[in-house]
Amino acid sequence: MKKLTLFLLLALYLSLQVSAQVKIGIDAGMNLTHFKSSNKCVQKKGGMGAGFQIGVTVDYEFKRHWMLMSGASFMQTQSNMELPYSMHPQFPDVKIKLNHIVIPLKVGYNIQISKKLSLIPSVGIYGSYNFSAGKCPLEITSPTDGKAIHEKWNPMKGYSSEFPSGNSPGYYYNLELDALRHWTYGGVAGLKAVVNGHYTVSFQYYESIKEIQSQCDMRDYGYQLSVGYIF
Repeated sequence: MKKLTLFLLLALYLSLQVSAQVKIGIDAGMNLTHFKSSNKCVQKKGGMGAGFQIGVTVDYEFKRHWMLMSGASFMQTQSNMELPYSMHPQFPDVKIKLNHIVIPLKVGYNIQISKKLSLIPSVGIYGSYNFSAGKCPLEITSPTDGKAIHEKWNPMKGYSSEFPSGNSPGYYYNLELDALRHWTYGGVAGLKAVVNGHYTVSFQYYESIKEIQSQCDMRDYGYQLSVGYIF
């Protein structure tokens, strides 16, 4: 019985020590996102698209100020681009709007600037589950007369349509955009400022390693700015 009591007391002590080093917070903010490809298939249409994110942060600080940082967030992104398709006419204006559940795992270092301010640079990886945010505008250059055709598409389901060939009756042009992947992962680096031990301002850059669409070798990247509170 004494051994059991000592074991429970030791376990309680260790759990309290660990919980004292774990800091849970919430944050929210905006993001700017676009896509790139190694074969230059993706061309920007205007600037980077603006979105938002909201999430929970979980940080664990080791001795000597090293930190393990994680959490989970809901993020919505959007961007406009021009996509060519094989030898067919281009998709001159394609909008992609997506929802994401993002879980990062980063290593950081807590730099104490003053009693009220600390800076935490960090670097790591993230995993993202991507899902539909609804239908998006899609402009197509008609393969028969070159006129603009305005459609709607769901990026997570792709797009496919047939257009009759004006020169060869009975033949059709089939224009397609592959669906985007649900699961991707990438790298992330950022800087968090903590004021008075509770208030945070974070900035980070993320870039996908796993392509979100193999047809155009598309990878998303972007910037995030968030404010938050640590409990």
